[in-house]
Amino acid sequence: MLAALLLVFGAAALVLLDRALRANIDTSLATLARNVDVANAAQEARGAQLGRLEDTLDALLGPNFARRFFELLDPRGRPDPRVATSPHPRLPLTTEALRNAEAGRETYETVRLPDGPSAPVRILTVPIVDRNGLRRVIQVGLPLDEVESARSRFLLILLGLAPFALAAAALGGRLLATRALAPVDAMVEAARRIEAEDLSRRIAATDAPDEVARLAAVLNDMLARLEASFSTARRFSADAAHELRTPLTILKGEIEVALRSPETADDRRVLESCLEEVDHLIALVADLLFLARADVGAVDVPGTTVDLAHAADEALPALRALAERAGVALEAHGSGPVPVRGSEPLLFRVVFNLVDNAIKYSGAGRRVTVTVGRENGRAVLDVEDDGPGIPPEVRERVFDRFYRADPARSGGGAGLGLAVTRSIVAVHGGEIRAAAGRSGKGTAFRVTLPLAG
Repeated sequence: MLAALLLVFGAAALVLLDRALRANIDTSLATLARNVDVANAAQEARGAQLGRLEDTLDALLGPNFARRFFELLDPRGRPDPRVATSPHPRLPLTTEALRNAEAGRETYETVRLPDGPSAPVRILTVPIVDRNGLRRVIQVGLPLDEVESARSRFLLILLGLAPFALAAAALGGRLLATRALAPVDAMVEAARRIEAEDLSRRIAATDAPDEVARLAAVLNDMLARLEASFSTARRFSADAAHELRTPLTILKGEIEVALRSPETADDRRVLESCLEEVDHLIALVADLLFLARADVGAVDVPGTTVDLAHAADEALPALRALAERAGVALEAHGSGPVPVRGSEPLLFRVVFNLVDNAIKYSGAGRRVTVTVGRENGRAVLDVEDDGPGIPPEVRERVFDRFYRADPARSGGGAGLGLAVTRSIVAVHGGEIRAAAGRSGKGTAFRVTLPLAG
């Protein structure tokens, strides 16, 4: 924008300069024409020879008069024979200029002389009129080389100074913008460090009563409200889990006591169904409690070294039984110990949740493969099935709480297994992702964890 403004103002200044210089030339030509007329009239009054008019003009106008052109013409536009031949090229008299002279009007023209200077010549044709009509015609001219030279110098100055002006403006603008936006940059960096797990951070606000300070105050108020809302939700989840776990445990104990006492077959079936539902509710509450603790970073993971392959081996017997009942072939592959730091029960649950999920959703007659090993300096757990698979658009959503890609085939779960699995992997410093199987069919879950040491 500044370059465009400089271009517009520079062009306007160049045009105005050119007009002013040409106006000065026209004024000089008018003055010169009057002087020539006065000198010629004075010589005629004294009866002097007209051939000495150049000497009179040199004495009157100075030595620079030699750079000027003049002609004395009769009413028909012919050179006055009484005037000595000028060393300058003759000035052309156009038909329009002669017609204007006959009408008593002056004419300004710009022409190039074939044998004259390289620059154009500005010509003024002035009629000398008395009571008898047109008496003579005076032509005076000035070369425009000084005008063109001044215009060229001005253009060079503009072109030479414009880059420096743009560079200075750009540097100054950058410094001013950087200084003005420094508080905004600080707010951006502070906002990036604020996460849902820790909303206690605040954006540093300045004391100046400007827009940035008001924005920081508004953002801090918003963060305070979000922190209160998140804290309320987390406390509710934790309190609900605690409040539900105790009565469910008591209820389970009472049902177990009732099952050991004499009863009818129908009573026993009812109690067994109740006990199964209580176990399901206890597991659900335990998962909610674990997720609530993981959200606030309250899950304590021991720093001991455990073998991921051993945790998988511990889970395989129960998983093989589940696979056999579901009609699914379960294969396991390993390449020796895979040491990681963490909790073996939690890692056991990661393996169990992923394989159990694959068995449920792959379907009878399918195959589930479990592989534990090392890759690129990290521990890797791969669980792959050749079932119907998960659509690409919902692969990330399967880790959301209570989300089921196919509610009709939920398998009786609450939709928390993969959410809990991701939280366990996260507290162990690892990552989990879902993708299509190697053959393009089914689903492959990959867990990567840092190796111990």
